[in-house]
Amino acid sequence: SFRVESLFRSSGLTNFKTVAGRSNTWRGDRVGGATVKGRKAGEALDPTRIVNEKLLITVDTTSYIRTPIDYQDDWTAPDFQAEYSAEHGSAHAKAFDQAHLIQLIKAGSWVAPDSLKASGAFFDGISTTMTGYAAQTDAELKADLIVKHHKAALATFVKRDLGGSLAEFVTLIEPDTFNVLLDHKKLMNVDFQGGNGDNNFAARRVGWLNGIRVIETPRFPTAAIAAHFLGPAFNVTAAEAKARVVIFHPRKTLVTVEAQGMVARVWDDKENFANVLDSYTMYTVGLKRGDCVAVLSTD
Repeated sequence: SFRVESLFRSSGLTNFKTVAGRSNTWRGDRVGGATVKGRKAGEALDPTRIVNEKLLITVDTTSYIRTPIDYQDDWTAPDFQAEYSAEHGSAHAKAFDQAHLIQLIKAGSWVAPDSLKASGAFFDGISTTMTGYAAQTDAELKADLIVKHHKAALATFVKRDLGGSLAEFVTLIEPDTFNVLLDHKKLMNVDFQGGNGDNNFAARRVGWLNGIRVIETPRFPTAAIAAHFLGPAFNVTAAEAKARVVIFHPRKTLVTVEAQGMVARVWDDKENFANVLDSYTMYTVGLKRGDCVAVLSTD
């Protein structure tokens, strides 16, 4: 249930690393700024250092759910364990996805280390407020604001020349904002789709926006979070909770480090006349590059 319902676990939107049985820390590197040089016959080679910064991600929190099931419930409702187990999987999937989205939203305000920025290969994250969006009552104009800011962010990514293809980027969008996009005239008009049919008003589908794949998800945080279960790094401010659209490069952005895969077990609590269902996993989410992320927020 967890694997099926988790967007980030099943869709390859993060770089998955495991340290299970070895350590609680994963070590990676932020690398960039290689320079091409020329050499003529007889000339000495000029070595060039590639700028890099060490990246350490430490897993220190177990995510768990514990549910006691009274003997009498088990005797009279034998489906309880299966239903509770499925509910555990759903809850873990929602928490897992939201943790990743929180890190993406925070990436909008990421500041590249000076040593990397000086190389010209790294930049700061992109965080944009869609000014006038909240007060706008015309659905078409609201949709146009989203499309214009989305297009501007993609233009910035192209100019940054981050490597790879622009088509590798993905747009995540929360449901209310997704609904607004359905009112965009060009986006839903077949004359502007090249015949691919991926955007379909009748089917309530927006598959592509400015050439980038669109995924609707309800896992965006909708309010400030003061005490996230994974720790302070995942707390959300009121301003961050206004994020409605995230554009990012899955291969370059997030790193999910797992120290313990998902485990589900039932054990007998004889003293309290109950069977106890436990499910637990141990992971965290780190940010490799914040300059491959753009966050669009409401005002």
